[in-house]
Amino acid sequence: MTENDQPTLKEQSQPQQERLFYLEFRLYFLGHANRSDLQSRFGLKESSASRDIALYKKLVPDNVVYDYGIKSYIPQEHFKPLFSYTATQVLTALSHGFGDDYSGPKYPEIATECPCQTPLPYIPTLAAVTRAIHKQQSVRISYLDENEGEKSMTLVPHALINTGIRWAVRAYDRQSREFNNYVINRIKAVHGPDVAPLVDETRGADDGWNKIEELHLVAHPSLPYKEAVEQEFGMHKGVLKMTCRSALKTDLLAQWNVDLGSVAKADSNNYLLWLKP
Repeated sequence: MTENDQPTLKEQSQPQQERLFYLEFRLYFLGHANRSDLQSRFGLKESSASRDIALYKKLVPDNVVYDYGIKSYIPQEHFKPLFSYTATQVLTALSHGFGDDYSGPKYPEIATECPCQTPLPYIPTLAAVTRAIHKQQSVRISYLDENEGEKSMTLVPHALINTGIRWAVRAYDRQSREFNNYVINRIKAVHGPDVAPLVDETRGADDGWNKIEELHLVAHPSLPYKEAVEQEFGMHKGVLKMTCRSALKTDLLAQWNVDLGSVAKADSNNYLLWLKP
């Protein structure tokens, strides 16, 4: 291949593709990347990291531009990923690190299934949300509400939430002036960033997120064999003590189908647990 030939991804070695994938991942989902990111991740010299970035720019010339203000490359408005992504792959990397705890591929030793599947977010929407979180930006969206229908909103997102049945984003809504949880798959369109967040719109001001509550759960008193539930949930002296953020308490208790009555119901009605006052 001569210097003027257009390179292709298939021509690159596996290690080279892995470095390009990591570079694009940071661009797409975090909103910026530079040489030091590649150096830290792969132990490269500065010259090698520069060559990787130059190669990526040759492969997809219209994807990135250099931002001299932050001294990093950022995705352009019409960014088109070179690689394919799955929501599970992205969310795992974002939630647990980009393979930092693995020395190589891992394979299950036994067959494993998960019957409770969460609807996975649409990748471009997820990317826009995670960029806004990572870069501490506000974002203008069109959101579908079950009571109000489609509406325009400006959110200041600061965290992702997996409730067990849906992926949501914790964010400040500038219209209601409140923090709340918003289902990512209900975001119909992302219209771009808005003005920079104020201090009282950021995570530090989110009392519901920052307040940690202690919950005391017990086997439902109406169950004939409470010991089965106590064993299942690893209770100590018949009580499961756990903590959660106030903002996530409702989702947690709903997922576990906990009886929330001040007095336990006479019939368990499929309840396994009761929230002890």
